[in-house]
Amino acid sequence: MAIITISRDAMSGGGHVAARVAEELGYTVVGPETVAEAAETLSLNCEEVERTMHRAPRGLDRFTTKHEQRMALFRAAFYDLMQRDNIVYHGLAGHLFMAELPNVLKVRLKADMDNRVSEVMQREGVNRGQAQRILQRRDRERERWTRDVYGLDPHDPDLYDIYLNLHHIDVDKASKIIVDATRVSTNGHGPIMRKMLRDLALAARAEARLLHVFRGVEATADDGELFIKVDAPLAGEESVMEQAKGRLRGLEGMTNAYVGVGAPTFTHY
Repeated sequence: MAIITISRDAMSGGGHVAARVAEELGYTVVGPETVAEAAETLSLNCEEVERTMHRAPRGLDRFTTKHEQRMALFRAAFYDLMQRDNIVYHGLAGHLFMAELPNVLKVRLKADMDNRVSEVMQREGVNRGQAQRILQRRDRERERWTRDVYGLDPHDPDLYDIYLNLHHIDVDKASKIIVDATRVSTNGHGPIMRKMLRDLALAARAEARLLHVFRGVEATADDGELFIKVDAPLAGEESVMEQAKGRLRGLEGMTNAYVGVGAPTFTHY
């Protein structure tokens, strides 16, 4: 079992590279639209996915847990999909969601701006100046999202295993580099990966439920057992535990839940 995540700026050819790599390796391509469709089964519509995954919290969302709830639901859908064998994912945040898992090859593509501008002009029927402004706005939004939500720079090469500049190589060569790297660096770990993905999906679903009633929640899971930290006054710990367990009752995949009070660290993805 192996997973490849491909991160890129808008109109950078990530979908073409993902399709070529998947065809060569016999993998399945998963894009953000696939995750959005899966998220609908968790009561998250496509408009909410778009807002959550492309814009940092703003307006009233900064003072509520709405954004965090939507993020948790999206992560749950994402981790459920990643449990399929051999995936090539292209889209925002895949490398962040999978940062701690083995057998994941994290790729970053950087495309020539002129090529990106031409692509926007062709797709959207706008002139060069308009296309440049569209890309600049989208790039700013993506960068702000990563910085505000994760405190990271999306261009930091340390976040990736491979950083490819498509100004110097074409799609075929980029795809071959990724295919060769996958064959060399990813093998085995299937049972471990599936367990970790199940645990991550369960923790995300738990957080989504609890964020309806608590301001800050951090959950981890281990084979059906949930370990949860809720941001609430220590004096009310017993009441918080009862309320949290009530919200979690009937959660699919949960066998037990341990709830404590304290400030979540939010170091997980």
